[in-house]
Amino acid sequence: MLKIGIIGLGDIAQKAYLPFLCSKHLELHLFTRDQDRLSAIGNQYRLKNLHFSLESILNSGIQGAFVHTATESHEYIVEQLLLHNIHVYVDKPITYHYSSAKRLVELAQSKGLILMVGFNRRYAPAYMELKKVMDPNMIILQKNRHSLPADVRTFVFDDFIHVVDTMLYLFTYPVKEIIVRGMQNKGLLLHVVVQLIADNGAIAIAVMNRDSGTLEEKVEVFSAEEKKTVCNLTDLKINRNKTEISAGINDWESTLSKRGFEHIVADFLQAVESGGSTRFSMQDALLTHEMCERIVSELVSS
Repeated sequence: MLKIGIIGLGDIAQKAYLPFLCSKHLELHLFTRDQDRLSAIGNQYRLKNLHFSLESILNSGIQGAFVHTATESHEYIVEQLLLHNIHVYVDKPITYHYSSAKRLVELAQSKGLILMVGFNRRYAPAYMELKKVMDPNMIILQKNRHSLPADVRTFVFDDFIHVVDTMLYLFTYPVKEIIVRGMQNKGLLLHVVVQLIADNGAIAIAVMNRDSGTLEEKVEVFSAEEKKTVCNLTDLKINRNKTEISAGINDWESTLSKRGFEHIVADFLQAVESGGSTRFSMQDALLTHEMCERIVSELVSS
């Protein structure tokens, strides 16, 4: 039986990961510094392998671990797991800086371990449909929030990183030009627009407005033959020959599956168990962090 650790038991872990992991035939080990929460969740799921220190779970014999702690703690925890020869799945971002993320990826590679980042949109069935558009000439991505500006690095690495990763997943052309624009007020970033322009003239536009009147996420992929649109990760529409088709994902599919969580977790577990690789490489995730670092640099210097 596969032994898997879960480090950090906040809202993301409880809503997006624990229900699915507990449904699998796994020996789960839990660790959080909040002992009351640890005991409560252990009782809720009838789990006995509860750890009250990082050292304890590091030495428990787990083969893989999910890290759902605050981003500031990622670097130390991920490094300790890798040094103990444990495969790692970590919530985005790996760290707030490209240089430290690169160092951890290189450590994982040197030890033949998996370091997977939770870019669940790559595994969402509706986004996989977007990927099927042949020869896209324009991609427009938006992820907007209501009244939630933040400092530049936090804005980009904590939130906009999902938009950047989806853009790089869908837009595979060699890029000849990158344009970054943003609006800042009193040290806080309100919105950002990034354009990637390819040699062939194709363009990808990524937008995040955290000073908007709405909470939404929308991706549109255009080609000469069709346009596909996904709203809020799950609602797919196809426009072709002047006709719009609502091509909803399987209604019987769970929300976690529609949002890609079940598929990305299954991919990680299968790779840990088989000793193989995940569908997307560590370098894919690292390229996203590198792009985010460039965006931060452009915004800070502008």
